[in-house]
Amino acid sequence: MEASFDWKRTYEQIAPQLVLYARQLVASKSDAEDVVQMAFVRWWRRFPQGDAAHIPLLYAAVRTIALDQRRSDNRRVNREAKSDIAVPHENAPSFDPQPGQHEITSIVDKALRDLPQQQREVVTLKLWGGLTFNEIAATIGDSINTVAGRYRYALQALHKVLAPMKDELLGDSSAPAINILPFSSTREALS
Repeated sequence: MEASFDWKRTYEQIAPQLVLYARQLVASKSDAEDVVQMAFVRWWRRFPQGDAAHIPLLYAAVRTIALDQRRSDNRRVNREAKSDIAVPHENAPSFDPQPGQHEITSIVDKALRDLPQQQREVVTLKLWGGLTFNEIAATIGDSINTVAGRYRYALQALHKVLAPMKDELLGDSSAPAINILPFSSTREALS
């Protein structure tokens, strides 16, 4: 462990992936940001000296906090529905698009949202979280084979949905392709 762990830098580097992951589990982006903050506070309290080796524990903490919050929100919605109080639902995209990427982002976001929740969770952890299958299995409490299978089925489903839109997503071949996926090129992501 380092004597002076750089918490700010670590937060800036890891928070976007954690927010994306939490966004798959909770109703809104602001809820996801709250979940990530709570996870960082838990991590800081448990490991005040900081240790990069414990970063996968952040994903487990985000998952636990997000699921707890979702259960709490569902109970609240049920209570409010019984009392005729309207509850607005936020329908924001899972990740923040760059300028000019809104259309592509909405297509990819819809394709992700159409996946079963367990497959979406694995894809998010693997592609945007950068976790290994072993770390994902530990985070969600399933076997590595189950995690790998969910990942494979999710990629097949995404390919099935996105492949027919390949030309639309890639646009004019003379213009640089916009890449919102964690691949070196958009073509690689759709191949």
